[in-house]
Amino acid sequence: MRRLLRLLPVRFFVASLVYLALGVVFGALDALGYGNFKSVHTHLIAGAFFTLVIMGSMYQLIPTIIGTEIRYKRLAEIQFILVNIAFISLAYSFLIEYSFLKVAGFIAFVSFLIFAIEIYATTLSVKNFYKLSLAIWFFLAAVAYLIIGSAYALTGTLGITGFNILEHAHILTIGFIAMTTFGGFYELFPMLALKKLYSRRLGEIHFLIANIGAIGMFLSFSQKGSLFIFSSIIFLLGFYLFAFNIAKTYLSKLNTLVSETDISARFMAYALIFGVAGVTAGLSSALTGFPGSFTHVHYILAGWVGLTMIGAMYHIVPMLTWIQKYSSKVGQEKVPLINELYNKQLAKAIFITLNISLALFGLRDLLPALNLFAVPLAAAFLAFAVEMVLILKR
Repeated sequence: MRRLLRLLPVRFFVASLVYLALGVVFGALDALGYGNFKSVHTHLIAGAFFTLVIMGSMYQLIPTIIGTEIRYKRLAEIQFILVNIAFISLAYSFLIEYSFLKVAGFIAFVSFLIFAIEIYATTLSVKNFYKLSLAIWFFLAAVAYLIIGSAYALTGTLGITGFNILEHAHILTIGFIAMTTFGGFYELFPMLALKKLYSRRLGEIHFLIANIGAIGMFLSFSQKGSLFIFSSIIFLLGFYLFAFNIAKTYLSKLNTLVSETDISARFMAYALIFGVAGVTAGLSSALTGFPGSFTHVHYILAGWVGLTMIGAMYHIVPMLTWIQKYSSKVGQEKVPLINELYNKQLAKAIFITLNISLALFGLRDLLPALNLFAVPLAAAFLAFAVEMVLILKR
């Protein structure tokens, strides 16, 4: 495992698993009424876990897609240290000393700025990078939203500007996390499902629609007027277009004969269902007042984003492990296949438990007793974290 930890993406993934484990424990305790841990739970999962998986994935995928290396490797190493200090400081602020939030926010912003410099410098070093993959478009937009969202939070915390927690959350969720997830889907899902993306042109249209809708929502969030509703509908239509493109890809003919769909692709396919349900619940809640905000948040974050990231990690982590430990032994001795590095039965159990538990837990506003499904949901996330560590230790 020490050899693998020399790889920067792996370090991001390992650190993210620690935050995931802590986040689901605090989330389960909060759901069961053993304290008020909403803020620390949110920042450990939607902040630390999602962000570190995204950063590790971008450090791995972008150089691979455009055929280059990370531009400033030493700077990326420093950024890894700073971002972890930032998220540990944020957790400390919410649990023990809230006044420390300003320091934590500043460190976070600096680390995000370094990450943005690294990603843009690496990408722009390659001519015609935008032609190589649709994912690059979404990744670069996502990084821009990360800087905007974190700058807004920092200036608000310091009292320089006004601050709306929901506006901050939506800039980072819709801008940074969602745009990255869109890009990850367009790049990884066709490959993992062994199929060709149905339409790149629809993906390009989706990119424009998603950003128009997102920017309109950000500019009108505080008023919640007609522009906000219109922008929300635009973003929703973009999401439906994205879902249509991915669904057509999934339902298309296989490029090769396989016995079953890869577990990574299955996680991502079911994540898409949660995504469609989540964005629909959000808009219907805003328009009708129907109690769907909890469903909206958890189906989007835990369902669409969470399952997508788990699917991606079930591909990237075993792949990096295989390359480092077994690629040099090919032809010299028997080596395992990449999909033999994880326990397939455990992966299926995690897949089933996550989908059932999340589907029911997300409806707790309709039936409070469904809160109990926070326990198997947390257990499945923890099992996934342990499984990833065991893969790296092989």
